[in-house]
Amino acid sequence: MKKFFLILAVFLMNIKIYGFTQKEKIQSTLSKIGIKQEIIDETIKLNYEIRDTQYFEDDEKIISQRIEKLKKLFGKDERNYIISQDLITIFGEKLGENYKHYLNLFIKYTPYEYEKIFSKMIYSLDNGEVSNFQNYMNQISKTYKNTPVIIELAKLFTINNFEEKQIQTEKVLNLLKEEKDREKIGVSDEEYHFMRLTYFLNKIRNYYDNGEIEKAVSEYLKNVNTTKVSDEVKNYNLRAEVILYFNVVLMNEQISDELKKAVNISSLEDTWVASKIKEETEKDSKFLDKMLQ
Repeated sequence: MKKFFLILAVFLMNIKIYGFTQKEKIQSTLSKIGIKQEIIDETIKLNYEIRDTQYFEDDEKIISQRIEKLKKLFGKDERNYIISQDLITIFGEKLGENYKHYLNLFIKYTPYEYEKIFSKMIYSLDNGEVSNFQNYMNQISKTYKNTPVIIELAKLFTINNFEEKQIQTEKVLNLLKEEKDREKIGVSDEEYHFMRLTYFLNKIRNYYDNGEIEKAVSEYLKNVNTTKVSDEVKNYNLRAEVILYFNVVLMNEQISDELKKAVNISSLEDTWVASKIKEETEKDSKFLDKMLQ
């Protein structure tokens, strides 16, 4: 299930502002289901609190506390698919036998019909049910033959090779250039931006591993730093922003051309994330350590 939502968040290549925030997504979809505003407000707040857990939190005490908060909020209204989604994608391995319970409720209440099939498909894949997995893949191909992006998303699950997956991801990216198409499949600005950062981290790391250090730094400055997104989206993904930036800074230190290195340093210091790090460090001297731990 984790891979499903990881892949869903595709990546922005053009310079433009997003327009479907996580807050707006939660407010819009849950209100249409009929969930009380008080619960929606709690969901928005808790979603923000746990946003880094899946990839950056390994403190078992904190993880347990967040699971309990989610379960408590979910108990107020089982139609809250945002919470059941968080439980199965972020904390799935911690749910034990209750995993299937939350999965079934997510499938029942998610407003995005294709997610119902995707969820069953990934569950089958994770449990080695190859025949069922293929049946769901076929169902997606038939049901969404006029919605190419969903079919292309599904194909990502069959690809293991890194380079092939990158190519397929770019194909999905091109199909989701328009905001209306992203909103249609429920990819919020924050999810979209996070996975864009992840995509470029992988791409930049691949350049670095192949000894193309200058190209790695250039990729960040040209295709990551130049993308315009709101501070709300960046702050939601602040940890990912900082980690990617810090990796690039360290890579730049290994460039042998001193002039090129100096020019890059100037450009890196002029980024939003560099200013943000400086701002937060003035408030908390351990800010960077917390972001990178």
